[in-house]
Order: sequence, then C-alpha cells, then structure tokens
Amino acid sequence: MTNEHFGFIGLGNMGGPMARNVCEKGLSLIVHDIAGTAERAPTGAEIAQSNDEVARRAGVIVLSLPSVEINRAVVQEIAQAGQAGCVVVDTCTIGPEAAAGNSRILEAAGIGYVDAPVSGLRFRAEEGTLTSMAAGTSEAVARARPLIEGYSRVLYHVGQNPGQGQYMKLVNNALCISAYVTTSEALVYGERGGLDMDTMLQVLNDSSGQNFSTSQIFPKYVATGRYDESGADAHIVEKDLGLFVEGTKAMHSANAVITSAYEVIKAFARDNPTQDQMRIYPFVRDNGDLSVSD
Repeated sequence: MTNEHFGFIGLGNMGGPMARNVCEKGLSLIVHDIAGTAERAPTGAEIAQSNDEVARRAGVIVLSLPSVEINRAVVQEIAQAGQAGCVVVDTCTIGPEAAAGNSRILEAAGIGYVDAPVSGLRFRAEEGTLTSMAAGTSEAVARARPLIEGYSRVLYHVGQNPGQGQYMKLVNNALCISAYVTTSEALVYGERGGLDMDTMLQVLNDSSGQNFSTSQIFPKYVATGRYDESGADAHIVEKDLGLFVEGTKAMHSANAVITSAYEVIKAFARDNPTQDQMRIYPFVRDNGDLSVSD
C-alpha cells in the first residue's frame, strides 16, 4: 500500500465511479468537482473546496473532464497552484496536440504529466475495469500506477511522449464509434428482413462480424431498450471521432470510411447534442435518407 496522497478533479459520468473505485482500493484521495463535490464525492474521500486545493495537497492528480477547453483551464490552474514534483494523470480525450501542450505547461512548473485516456464506457468505470493507455516517462507512469490501477483492469504504457496516449485512444475510438454506425445500419437491414435483434446479436457474436458493439454495447443498451444509460452524450462521441478525422486530414492519412461514419455522427449530434450515444440505433433506423444513394 502506497502512502501517496492522491487527487481527483472531475466526478461526472466517468470520474465519479473511477474515484469511487480508487477509494474502495483503500487509497488516500482528495476530490473536487465544480458541479458540486459533496454530492458527487465517493465515500471515504476528502472533499476539497477548489481545484487549487487538490493541486496543493496531492502528489498525483487525475483529471476527468468533459471538454478540451475545460481540460486546458484546469491544467493551467494546476501549473499555478501545484507543488513541483507532483504528477498529473490526464484521462480526458483531447487529442495529441492538446496533450503535448498540457505537458509543456506543466513541465515549466516542474510538474510531471501522464497522458492516460481510458476506454470502456461508464459500465466499466463502475466495475473498475477500464483499459488505460498511458504515455509519459517511465518514472511518472510508475508513480501514477497505483492510482491508475485503482480504476483500471489493465494499464498499457504505450509511449514515452505525451500525445501518444491520445493517438492510441483516437485509434480505438475511430473503430468503436464508427462501428456504432455500421452495426446500426446492418441490424436495421436485418430487422427489416424479419430477423430478431437478439438472434442477430447471438449469431454475430459467434461469427466474423463480432465487435465491441455487438458483444457489449448493443446487448446492454439497444436490445434491452435502455438507450439512455450508457453515460456518453452525442456531442462527446462527435468530439471524439472528430479529433480522429481532423488528425487524419492533417497527416494526409486515409479516412474515407470513418469520415462517412463521422457525417452520420455529426447529424446525430445536431439532432440532439445531449441524447445518449445509444440512441444512434433508432436515429439510423428512422433516418434512411442518411444513406448515400447512386
């Protein structure tokens, strides 16, 4: 058991259960959330009055924040208030350039930075079984490991340079989010042909069409009609897939198929930015004119 005092900033859909799992592992944790810390703090955590207080008192600090802009603002707060030698673990999906920028800001203040986004959605955050993909120095990752393992099933150290964790997360998100679209289109086709949703999923998961959507997401949230429980809004998945598309354009990397899926995700987010991502299925089902026709 480590004697390190850990911090957590952001206790929303992902951060809340992540922090709870850290506390349940017996780690010392101080937390803050601008939306209301007392209401969101896990049992056993110390409640801070500000992000600055977390920055002053914690040796390793996790960030779980909803946007690139909020993420950068909090990083700047920590650079001003944090103690030299502490380490920031950034679990947010912000893109490689933003992560590299955060690292430079914190490095100037003598603060370490681990770019460590997570994958698994809220249900795995609740279970404490997220996948973490970390980029940073071996020393920083080693110091942060007890905290990261508090909410993760597995931790991959994917590179030494901040930004490489983001590349890995965007690769993962490109496959995952585009599969929401392709899986929806395929299952709508099957349903219109008279096939049962549960039967299709069972067959797919024993066949070559299996993916995370067919094995985890659709059985939990689509086949059951629990469309509003996955914990990620449409505007979040639009932002995440958009980071990949923008990055591929800048690098002149192939993106035709995923860009087509992104156009559907953009239309979905325009329809209602705060609807749960799993409403992508009825959106695709009820908007056949999204298809490209010849």
